[in-house]
Amino acid sequence: MPNNLLASDCLIVIFGASGDLTKRKLIPALYHLWDTGMAPKNFAVLGIARSKFSDDEFRDAMYEFSKKSYVDESKWREFAKKVHYHAADSTKADDWAGIQARVGSLAEDHGTGRNLLFYLSMAPQFFEPIIQQIGASDLVTEGRMFCSLTDDKPWQRIVIEKPFGADPESAVHLNNVVAGVFDEASTYRIDHYLGKELVQNLMVLRFANSMFEPLWNRQYIDHVQVTASETVGVEGRGSYYDSPNGGAMRDMVQSHLLQVLSVVAMEPPVSMQAEDIRTEKIKVFKALRVPKEEDVPNIAVRGQYGAGSIEGETLEGFRENDGVAPESQTDTYTAMQFNIDTWRWGGVPFYLRSGKAMAKKLTEIVIYFKPTPHCLFREEAKKYKANQIVIGIQPDAGVRIRFEGKVPGLGMKIKDVLMDFNYVEQWKVEPPDGYATLLHDTMRGDQTLFKHRDEIENAWEAVQPVLDYWKENPQDDLPNYNAGTWGPSAADIMMARDGRYWHNP
Repeated sequence: MPNNLLASDCLIVIFGASGDLTKRKLIPALYHLWDTGMAPKNFAVLGIARSKFSDDEFRDAMYEFSKKSYVDESKWREFAKKVHYHAADSTKADDWAGIQARVGSLAEDHGTGRNLLFYLSMAPQFFEPIIQQIGASDLVTEGRMFCSLTDDKPWQRIVIEKPFGADPESAVHLNNVVAGVFDEASTYRIDHYLGKELVQNLMVLRFANSMFEPLWNRQYIDHVQVTASETVGVEGRGSYYDSPNGGAMRDMVQSHLLQVLSVVAMEPPVSMQAEDIRTEKIKVFKALRVPKEEDVPNIAVRGQYGAGSIEGETLEGFRENDGVAPESQTDTYTAMQFNIDTWRWGGVPFYLRSGKAMAKKLTEIVIYFKPTPHCLFREEAKKYKANQIVIGIQPDAGVRIRFEGKVPGLGMKIKDVLMDFNYVEQWKVEPPDGYATLLHDTMRGDQTLFKHRDEIENAWEAVQPVLDYWKENPQDDLPNYNAGTWGPSAADIMMARDGRYWHNP
């Protein structure tokens, strides 16, 4: 992660700018970069969508939605002068003359030159036509493949939100569409989980501490768990979540959690340069074992929440939401065992799970260590919990180590001990929003925290057999967990087969 790259002057063009992501995340993140002096000297934002707004109406809508993010309204008004809007259907060629004219005038007004950052922030079915229209315009300069990060030639980059495809074939197709306009060095497939501070801190934990890295292998580690649980349900997004692109496997496991897995499992890179880090991550994705059909019932669990209570609030079941089929088979919970067929990780299962309407909101990584080969405290050992490293990503960012210690007093009574590193308490700051980090990196030309096309395609290959099996074998016990619990009992049974259990705080 090179620190010597400065954010370059640029015009940021956000397609789908009237959507929730822009006002909830993108504009607040850009404001944060500007307010902290991290944004380039000359930059501006152009939002494009079909909704009819003037510049001022768009600015007001952005402010009203996220005004808690802006401490000082006068500062917002100053920042808002950089925010503009253009009403157009960016999938249609007829609207692109107006788009190009607006881009040209804003680039001149704000002194951004021909550096353009295109951001696709809309439903995935619009990715391909918009990329094709960008390619058909004269906004992408020729010779882009020969522009280095240090020369003064103008650049054009594209940021693409998930979902990136709905299966291996569509992911390959979309990668080819993007490659027809942008080279790989200009393509930023964003995953906001990789922008989270504690995911990045995981690399420091591993590679800057000799007390951890020698243990980070099959000889000492029994298994790894990665959990991303939410207490909310689908919250009015029932029709989207019950669509072919919906479900916890596609929405979370295939994208976010496999990315976290790759950082846990990667080999030490030869440097902190983006290319070297991504090379090691790609090796992990290529080593993911693709399950056979007969393996699926033993390594994957699908769940769907029914009615229940969360923190005293009643939540209706998934199927009761508008737009959800009465006999929907969509997974609002997924748990899956992954195996990485490498020398370091042979025989070490990685358990990934994600669900909605669960008992607690958290994202964490738990490293479970193997028991000692010869137990001197045999009777006491029956009460032991495994030694663990718990890496909290949200909401309690930090690292917790669990080990055994002697209780003071006579006799040999043993009890587990916790040692905590709390991010906020230690550094006296809140972790920055992942989008601020990632947007800053796009303006710096740093791809370290973005997905390579090989990562996307191999991730889909690893989960598609499960999705195919679920499609061909409808499950008659759905919904199979109550809102406010830790998911279906089948997930506990999957773990118990090997004498393991989920880490449920």
